[in-house]
Amino acid sequence: MHKSAKGIPMVWARLARAGAAIAAVLAWLVPSPVSAETPVGTAVLYEVNEALRLIKPRKPVSTADLSLRLAKASLLGKEVRALTDDSPFALGSFVQAEATSGVNLNTGKGPIVGSLLLLNDIDPTRESIDTLKVSVAGNVSGTLDLSTATQGFARMSGQWRFRTLKRTGTFDGVFLIPFEVDGHYFYVNLGPDGPGTACDSFDSLCPLVDDEFSLGIPLTKLLVTFLE
Repeated sequence: MHKSAKGIPMVWARLARAGAAIAAVLAWLVPSPVSAETPVGTAVLYEVNEALRLIKPRKPVSTADLSLRLAKASLLGKEVRALTDDSPFALGSFVQAEATSGVNLNTGKGPIVGSLLLLNDIDPTRESIDTLKVSVAGNVSGTLDLSTATQGFARMSGQWRFRTLKRTGTFDGVFLIPFEVDGHYFYVNLGPDGPGTACDSFDSLCPLVDDEFSLGIPLTKLLVTFLE
């Protein structure tokens, strides 16, 4: 999903950028339950594939009658960081997820479930995804909130589990949806820790770099923190 400001005069483009950033901050500053869990890992993933279906009533009158957004997405990332000495996320240098979501189009929210794999590269002498070997497999389940998608981000939270390791916990993630301004693509500068934590910039926006595109298409980015 992309928003375009192409063709808008510069002053309006600047207002659009500021408005998106302010809206993101205001939406983020909603009180959340205090957690006694400890962060044990973080990861950055990119949505490399998505299959979308819109489910509607048997006799729809208009597009407004569409009621459910079903999506199956594949995500891959090579930034996995363990935050504790015994963190299970130290077992992989790559992370892969396959997730299915069902979002109510009236509320923008719905369940999400999927797999979570930690992988290691068995041949680091060359860059290739066919040399990634699974080191541990797990699953995730939770809630996806797309109600803020038009502001450039969406939230996700829930539970993760590595059954073979007997480890389980919760996660909190932010999807950053790229949007275009004057021919360039940006993410809102918003991470799991709040505004200004998605990139090393004092600006409210993060410009996409070369490896955040696939076949020339800007990729949706997921920043996620795992707690236990």
